Amino acid sequence: MSLQFRWATAGLLVSLSLACSSVTVPHVATLPSITAASTDLITEARLLDQPSNAARLDALQGLLRKRGLTFTLQPFPNSARQRDPREQGQNVLLEPVGGNGPTIIVGAHLDAVPLNGGAHSRGMVDNGAGVIVLTRVAESLRARRLRHRIQIVFFDMEESGLQGSAFMAKSVDRTKVLSMVNIDIAGYGDTIMSGPTADAGTAPLHQALARVCAARDYACLRLAAFPTGDDRSFQAAGIPAISMAVLPALEAHQVWLLLNGGKESGLAAGFAPAILRTIHTSADTPDKLTAEGMTLISNAVLGLLLELDAR
Repeated sequence: MSLQFRWATAGLLVSLSLACSSVTVPHVATLPSITAASTDLITEARLLDQPSNAARLDALQGLLRKRGLTFTLQPFPNSARQRDPREQGQNVLLEPVGGNGPTIIVGAHLDAVPLNGGAHSRGMVDNGAGVIVLTRVAESLRARRLRHRIQIVFFDMEESGLQGSAFMAKSVDRTKVLSMVNIDIAGYGDTIMSGPTADAGTAPLHQALARVCAARDYACLRLAAFPTGDDRSFQAAGIPAISMAVLPALEAHQVWLLLNGGKESGLAAGFAPAILRTIHTSADTPDKLTAEGMTLISNAVLGLLLELDAR
């Protein structure tokens, strides 16, 4: 998540997206599942634990080649050299899959946040896990007959001002893009979080995710205010976009209280959920990841894309 805009200010409404009898189940008759047993998620996330973002980009390309995922690079100029010394960034775009319908863009940022002294955070929860999650989603989509064109992209330089997503959002034909889904903070937990809900244009995305949560009996928490990520670049371009994350129920609800409870939240003065003490620090390490949490959000994302494609 972008350091500049880390967690949104308190006081905006948050609503819990609960599975209930009034929610229509997805059009997809049988939702496919990605299983932790068949994928070595954490081992591959460790491949992205590199000393620089340039090395991280190289490691991702090697991983994609190993898994047979065809991709192209989208270079863009770096306007924040003080945070990242590279002259340019490189978005990594997987070969699109699907039909001729409007495009659904799904993204996760590949870079880790620069720290003082020239080091980087290890960037596992934020956001190496999100990258690996989308490789599994991509593999699951290859065998599906889809109406829409689905484009998976790994954004560079998110941590230096959302540069990669801003460049892509300006380069696409917005009239041919249905929506954008961003995956950020995807390493562990049992509760799917999504947001923001403030933009009326995101309602179909949140409603589709609620149907998936109902069908799979997932705990899902919907936030009106959500930490800033690459979804904001597409919102600025007039494209409906949301972000998704996963955290344990306790942490998720602590975030709910932090953002919305104000003086009545019951949280101790200065309290920060554990996730805020992990991301953007050297503590964002592979041991934080769990295959169960990564698998959960993999299936939530896959279900959401199939539900959007079916309507």
